[in-house]
Amino acid sequence: MPGCSAPVYDAEMLAALEAQAALIKGVFHEKGYRSVEPPVLQPAEVFLNLSGEDIRRRIYVFTDPGGEELCLRPDLTIPTCAMYLAGNTQAKGSAKLCYNGTAFRYQPLDGGRPSEFLQAGVESLGARDREKADAQVIGLAVEACEGAGLQNYKLKIGDVGLFFALINALDIPELWRNRLKRYIWRPLEFEALLARLSGKKNMTDNGPGNGLLNALSRLDEDQARAALDNVLSLAEISPVGVRNAEEIAERLLAQASEARMEALSPKIVKLLNDYLKVSGAPAAALTKIRSLMRKAGVNLSEALERFERRLQLMSEQGLVVSRYEFDADFGRKLEYYTGFVFEITVPAMDENAQIAGGGRYDTLLRKLGAPRDVPAVGCMIRTERLLMAVREAGK
Repeated sequence: MPGCSAPVYDAEMLAALEAQAALIKGVFHEKGYRSVEPPVLQPAEVFLNLSGEDIRRRIYVFTDPGGEELCLRPDLTIPTCAMYLAGNTQAKGSAKLCYNGTAFRYQPLDGGRPSEFLQAGVESLGARDREKADAQVIGLAVEACEGAGLQNYKLKIGDVGLFFALINALDIPELWRNRLKRYIWRPLEFEALLARLSGKKNMTDNGPGNGLLNALSRLDEDQARAALDNVLSLAEISPVGVRNAEEIAERLLAQASEARMEALSPKIVKLLNDYLKVSGAPAAALTKIRSLMRKAGVNLSEALERFERRLQLMSEQGLVVSRYEFDADFGRKLEYYTGFVFEITVPAMDENAQIAGGGRYDTLLRKLGAPRDVPAVGCMIRTERLLMAVREAGK
């Protein structure tokens, strides 16, 4: 079909995928996870707001005959969490859920990747011992992939929560804390933001549209908001992409607020850059981060103790942590992650290198309607890629 990249399954491929799915679900069920099947059609707004820029621009969105904006699910974590909340609005207790189904994301037709693909995974919701749940989920992903025959893979881990803890510990304005956290998932934009906040690049100097920012930056917040409201009202600004006029206004006001604040100190900028460069074996990376924080006089002891405990729990499960790689700059591409993240890859598979991945997302259920944050961690496996990797290794 023109304009559509979809997989074609012959009888042999279907049989192989079904056998693999049975094996993976067997691993999940043995660990106490129960199968669910969230609807393929989902409310579009939830994914547009929560999925992150990389996924958001590839969602299939449409309006149904009744006028409701819907989308084809681009992953199964959000639909699984929404299904859980539909039957448990107060998010009481804990739940272990697993799935195996189709997801949809637009791909360029010349990119070699399908827009329709299979995804298996688990979601552990409400477990209070976060590090233990993290270790169990990554162990489950490894067990399922290895059980299906995967060998010679790489496993990378990161910790978005550790970066958030560092930002919270620094003596910087709250507005800047929030913006730095928001852009951790987008390295190029993060680098540009850090350059602006450090004073290396003044966003109110030169460039189209910066006259407005210059004017707003000279007003206090209430005056700037009133002036901007008048400008947008007179201009009759309509939504741009998925942003409405209010969102545009908030972004401009935030940028104007940045211009009124003092630049970040060179010491803080260097510490952030040095932290984000840390990579290597997890134990060595932990030592390096502790050294950086000690020299900078920043107390991250609680967050680092959680990191170390997670590594110990992973080792106790039989995972060979010393062979894994920690990357402080690794935060995956879904913006709902708030803590530990990981990814299993087979680099030789190029654009299909990622086989599995997952992480912690403690704020997602509240954003979906729960009355409070709920501890949550999950993982997904791209089952067609897993089968491909196993077959390629067997040649």
